[in-house]
Amino acid sequence: MTDAHAAPARPQEFVATAEAFAACLEAVARCSRIALDTESNGFHAYTERVCLIQLGTEERDWALDPLAIDVRALWPLFADGSREVVLHAAEYDVLCLNREYGARLGRIFDTHAAAKTLGLTRFGLGNLLADELGIVLVEDEQKSDWGKRPLSAQQLTYAYNDVRYLLRLRDRLADQLGTRGLAAEASAEFDRLRMKESKPRPFDPEGWQKMKIARTFDGKGRAVLRELYLLRDARAKEIDRPPFKVLSDLFLGEVARRLPKSAEQLVGIPGASSSQVKRLAPELLAAVEAGLNAPPPARPQAGAGKGGPPWRRGAPSQDPAVEARYEQLRAWRKTRADARKVEVQVIAPNAVLQAIAKAAPVDAAALALVEGMDSFRLEQYGVEMLAALVAAPVQAAIESPRVAAVAATTAAPEVVAVPAQAAPVSAAQDASPNVPRKPTQIKLF
Repeated sequence: MTDAHAAPARPQEFVATAEAFAACLEAVARCSRIALDTESNGFHAYTERVCLIQLGTEERDWALDPLAIDVRALWPLFADGSREVVLHAAEYDVLCLNREYGARLGRIFDTHAAAKTLGLTRFGLGNLLADELGIVLVEDEQKSDWGKRPLSAQQLTYAYNDVRYLLRLRDRLADQLGTRGLAAEASAEFDRLRMKESKPRPFDPEGWQKMKIARTFDGKGRAVLRELYLLRDARAKEIDRPPFKVLSDLFLGEVARRLPKSAEQLVGIPGASSSQVKRLAPELLAAVEAGLNAPPPARPQAGAGKGGPPWRRGAPSQDPAVEARYEQLRAWRKTRADARKVEVQVIAPNAVLQAIAKAAPVDAAALALVEGMDSFRLEQYGVEMLAALVAAPVQAAIESPRVAAVAATTAAPEVVAVPAQAAPVSAAQDASPNVPRKPTQIKLF
């Protein structure tokens, strides 16, 4: 094993001026591939933003300060599909860059997704570097306040190391993908990840329902919890801090349970410091009073919060037939993943299964039109997915009386044989030599 500190020195530059950024752009433009990572301040701000952008080539690394310079000229270089962008756990970076800059990446290699496709059981960056390259990273600054300036030497070392070894790791994993015939599958997943779009996530005033303790309260307690939840968000937004750093869920729940009527009764309630309580005491007591005088909200649904299909989390239930199809697809996916010894998400992400369950495609052409389906998954799993949909009503009848009632009046869809080339293929997929295009014959089981 090699400690990252003992690795040979190489040029590394913190870029905070227009002149230094111009020189960085010129160097990047000459490269056919580039390592990319970002650091954001989500642990320290109400509104998250990208606070550092790291780039790495074969010879050197940069850390760009987007709080000091305009980095928009970088994105046309990365939108060019002739230049490969190498990331680790690309989804978060893709969403952050799309959210703030509308940026799109033309071609990527994600070492995290590659490791999962290979069935590796340790796929964090530190683990992969240790297992594949014998390099040990020692700093862990992931939860640092990246929006604070100046950045420490430890933060910058951590940031540079996030890109310094990515190209070597990429080559190591790419060789394994090729040897095992998994390059096409990985390429399809890279395309899916790079096309992710950031969607606004407005504050949900009913988000208090996702707190486990909410289901234990009577109407008055739920009304008080709602008022406290709204107060916390308003305060967090005002001071630009994450809500959990203003008041904890534990504190909100305990206040809603105890219903204090004075500042003295607030002190000592677990989940908040005495200084926090003293500072917010008048507003907290007002929220308790407002809740006690408000109409009691309905009890949260049993499926709210974590657990159960995603559409049950604080939202009305889906059509039972849709739930049945989703569960059958999940059961099929688990069997497939177990056989390959990979995580279930490698076979198909939850969002893809949800979309299939809702669309209920009856043939390959319809399946290809489902959001998130790509030519590789259609080629590899289309027949099995369609068969799982056919089996869904039968399985549901065994497991759920409510779903069985729907199944009894719902005919199983006929699976129609069509060639896979009827499916639309994106330009990025069409340009990739690793994506299979031979027809897939879908047949009845």
